[in-house]
Amino acid sequence: MPNGEDILEALRCSIGLISLVYICRLYMKLSTFPSTILSSTARTQLIKQAVNERYDSSHTTENIMMVTNMIEINKDLINRVLLLSDFDRNVIKLDINHITMNVLNDMILFPFTNICINCTKSLTSYRYRLIHIIDCFKIIRAVAVTAECKTCTLIYNHSSWYSLKNRWRKINNSSLNSTLKVFYLCDSFAFTYSVFFDYTCQLLHDQCPFQSFCRILIDRYNYERQNSNIVLEPIPLAKLFQCHWLFYQIVRFEFMLGRTQIVNLPVSLNRSELNYHFECYSGWWYHLFTTFWSRHRSIPNIKCCPSDCSRCIIVDGHQKCRRLVCSFKNVVDTSIEEMTAIEIGCPYTPCRRIQSSNLVNAIYCRYHQPSILLSPSLNLQKASDMAAEFSKWDADFLSEHKVQCQNYRNDSEEIKKNKTYGILASYHPCGVAVGFTEAIKAEGMRSVTRHLLLMIIGGCFMPDALMYDCACTLKLHWNKWLGTDMLKSSTLTQQLPIHLALDNFHQKTHSRAMCQTIMKSDHPSHEGRFIGLNSQAAEQAFQYISRAKFALRNFSFPHSTIMLLVMLHLLNCKMTGINSETIGLGCLCFGDIIKEFFLTPCVYERFGTLNGEELKKDEDDDQSDLDHNVTSEDMS
Repeated sequence: MPNGEDILEALRCSIGLISLVYICRLYMKLSTFPSTILSSTARTQLIKQAVNERYDSSHTTENIMMVTNMIEINKDLINRVLLLSDFDRNVIKLDINHITMNVLNDMILFPFTNICINCTKSLTSYRYRLIHIIDCFKIIRAVAVTAECKTCTLIYNHSSWYSLKNRWRKINNSSLNSTLKVFYLCDSFAFTYSVFFDYTCQLLHDQCPFQSFCRILIDRYNYERQNSNIVLEPIPLAKLFQCHWLFYQIVRFEFMLGRTQIVNLPVSLNRSELNYHFECYSGWWYHLFTTFWSRHRSIPNIKCCPSDCSRCIIVDGHQKCRRLVCSFKNVVDTSIEEMTAIEIGCPYTPCRRIQSSNLVNAIYCRYHQPSILLSPSLNLQKASDMAAEFSKWDADFLSEHKVQCQNYRNDSEEIKKNKTYGILASYHPCGVAVGFTEAIKAEGMRSVTRHLLLMIIGGCFMPDALMYDCACTLKLHWNKWLGTDMLKSSTLTQQLPIHLALDNFHQKTHSRAMCQTIMKSDHPSHEGRFIGLNSQAAEQAFQYISRAKFALRNFSFPHSTIMLLVMLHLLNCKMTGINSETIGLGCLCFGDIIKEFFLTPCVYERFGTLNGEELKKDEDDDQSDLDHNVTSEDMS
């Protein structure tokens, strides 16, 4: 009876070592098919063809048959020696720096580079940490390895490098291009690109909130018994997943639309750092968004028709995604010189009342608590008084026209339950969003004008034609106030659309004489600018946002703005057929238009001066974007 070594030597001599291993694996795989589906003759022919094509050999059918017969007779031996079918069940432990890893089955997340990007010196001081990777179908044990550059005091991990001293984290294309397709920033969890893609698809198709998605993941892990003995709770997992998904999408967003090679992120997931980073970068991201998508017709091979998609802009307001905000209304925007000052309301979420204290007023944010000594500057107080006066003038002017037409929008309209009005958004007729503004107060003409001017300031290519369901009121507003302190003439206001028209659906309900003549989309004065266009593009796009209202209402500012930006960007990519993971497209097409990076002042910096004690507090740190309770009003 020949021993195992003799059998393996005979097989090696008859077919060659490399071909032998390949044939063994093929045979063991194909032998699972019953003979009624794959006969032994057909199996032999299939193996012969595969081996000869792979290794450019000329083995005969007889050679293959002899080898497969020997494999069948000695299947257990071949399986143990060559195939190692129990490899994944083996446990080989290695202790490194108080971390015990299974070197055969644990995934190892090494730093994306072994050389410092700053000084090009080799990295040293390797550290190890046991983490878990969240995938679509299972939780994977892994060991995250970090390395340090002592000279630059920088720490490198699998997806980024960061400075604890300067509180920043950076990601480049090399660190994002993980061969393991894993996104790891810090702490004890990482996420696969597959689970990010899975959520993105569910968000775009089913408007799935983060918490619902995480409940699905947990149920799947438990059902498949793939939870690696980790007990996960939906809310903490949803908060963690939300941060990582948003970071991942923001990185992809900047790489696609910007011209930067490195994306900056906060070093930690601390709530205050995230809020500050999102506010400071919101203006820059909005510039990239509106600059790119307002010119998307010039991008080759897009799905929408370039000749029609950018002929006009369609403006509309949407209230279904309104969220709770601070009751303090006297917040003024003075950043647009042409409008002098305009009341916008406070965008921050009210504080939650602490059970042990009655000092917190639950209808105000932390900046406008009655107990806080807020000292507005003289200039801020003057701007606030001027904004209130402008609002009164506009309301008085509007009242003269209410008797002529019942369709109007009023900036002084009261919104119940301290909720935002929703959003103001602008679309091209093809359905691509080119700009948006969260409307804290009502959708009045000053708010619409501010929305359009913010788009122009952000870099939007503004067509000379605009369609709006209250375009008549907007036209009267501009005719009355353009050239005054309420709306100063400048190069910016000269870019506002000249041709204004009512959309076809709402025009029938207007009664003013001008609404039945020059405000009609087919009036000769518009020279055919609105003919043949989809005037309901904004309403159709809002159907998605309406279904996603629960996902959007759960966010507080500034997360609400960033989430909407990412959602609209992903929807635009889907609508135009552009891959959202494309790198450098914005720089390639519009590199000469994209501005250098700039920071945006935080909204709270315009409020006034907080006392020293309050500056040290951050009561919103624990304010959850996922604690929204669905009310009966939400369900209606």
